[in-house]
Amino acid sequence: MENLSEEVRVFLEQFEANTNVGSPEEIVTQFADVFMVADPSGARAVPSSVLLMAIPQRRKLFERVARSVTTLASVEQTRLDERYVLLKTEWLVKFDRGNGRSEDLALRSTFVLYRSVDGIKIVLYLHHQDLMSVLRDRGFLLSDTA
Repeated sequence: MENLSEEVRVFLEQFEANTNVGSPEEIVTQFADVFMVADPSGARAVPSSVLLMAIPQRRKLFERVARSVTTLASVEQTRLDERYVLLKTEWLVKFDRGNGRSEDLALRSTFVLYRSVDGIKIVLYLHHQDLMSVLRDRGFLLSDTA
């Protein structure tokens, strides 16, 4: 995480904080009005209004599987041009397994950020793993839970 520009470092610190305790409205401010989400099942354009509605559902899922905190473990920044930056990241998601036991789950994602007059915005958010499958495989969800 050493070669990050100051603006990207601040952006990621805010993203991490928002992931853990930010309001849906705060989270949405870090995304473009319409952005691309990609994962192993494909890519789709997502309006920020849809993201705003999805955030509470994601939080409920994480509460159900006892997620306690998400931290940025590593990031690699590549400047694409004067407006765009590519970030390859790894996040550690800590889950409470009960009886004082916890388990970390590493999740990789790639972002394309756009420098706009309104600040840095996510225009592409690529999840390298299918979160639901990972949670099922690790025993956090029953196989028939959606």
